[in-house]
Amino acid sequence: MPELRKNPKQRDIVGDAAQENALQAPEEISNQARGHKANLSNPNTSEQSKENSKQKLEELGGEGAFFSKDSK
Repeated sequence: MPELRKNPKQRDIVGDAAQENALQAPEEISNQARGHKANLSNPNTSEQSKENSKQKLEELGGEGAFFSKDSK
């Protein structure tokens, strides 16, 4: 009988996501924040989508998430 393969090690999805966020450039975070802010003011998006964007914007740092080359 052939030997069964072992299951690969499972990813730590939450840890990986946190590490990926830590490695993002300020411009990338600012772009994400800008998209969520636009979603909040878009009259064609659902309230659920706006709540999600509001939460994500807070996770990104709120108004402090916006990158400005002048602020260096």
